[in-house]
Amino acid sequence: MTQTFAAPAEAAAAIIGDVLQIREEAHQKAHDASRFGGGVNFQDMEHTLSAMREDAILRCLGHMLGVTDDASVDSYVLNWAAARGIELGETSVRVRESPNASELYKRRAQAQLLDVLRGTGEIGMFKTKFLPLIGEADKSSWRGSSPWLEEWLRDGSVIARQHGRSTIYVHRDFAAPNVAHGLHPVGDAATDSS
Repeated sequence: MTQTFAAPAEAAAAIIGDVLQIREEAHQKAHDASRFGGGVNFQDMEHTLSAMREDAILRCLGHMLGVTDDASVDSYVLNWAAARGIELGETSVRVRESPNASELYKRRAQAQLLDVLRGTGEIGMFKTKFLPLIGEADKSSWRGSSPWLEEWLRDGSVIARQHGRSTIYVHRDFAAPNVAHGLHPVGDAATDSS
C-alpha cells in the first residue's frame, strides 16, 4: 500500500523509520549469525545488500533535503532521532560502517582465546597447545602460522617466551620476565618451531 504525505517532514520521518529498521535488522542478524557460527558468509552478503539498500534510501532523503553529501544526511538522521528522544546506540552509524557477522565472530573468538591464555596466568601455554586452539577459531591459520597470533605478538597482547626448545605464550598481563620458571623472551616467536 502506498502512503501519501501532507508535508516533506512526514515523508522524511517515514524514510528515517525505514532506515532505522534496516539498521536494527542488519545489526541483529549480524550478532545472531556471529553467535551461532552458521551462515556467517551468507549473512555477510545480506549485510552488504542491506547497506546498499540503506544507502539508496538515504540518497533519496538527501535529494529531498537538497543535500548531496553523506555527512549532512547522517547528521539529519541523528538530529531527527535526538529531537524525538530516540537512543540509536549501535545503529547510529550506517550499515556499511557497522561490523558484519564475520567481524563480530572474529572479535568474539579473539577475546575468548585471549581470555583462555590469560587464565593460564604466568605459566602460559605451550605453542603446541595454543596453536590448535587458535586454528579451531581462525580459519586463516595454516600449518602452525596464524595471522591472529602474529597480530597479537606485534601489538604486545601476547608475549612469547622460550623454555628450553619450546615456545610458551603468555598474556601481556603476566608478561614480566619469569626467570624463576626458566622462561626467557624470544626474539621472533611467530616463526619459532616447537
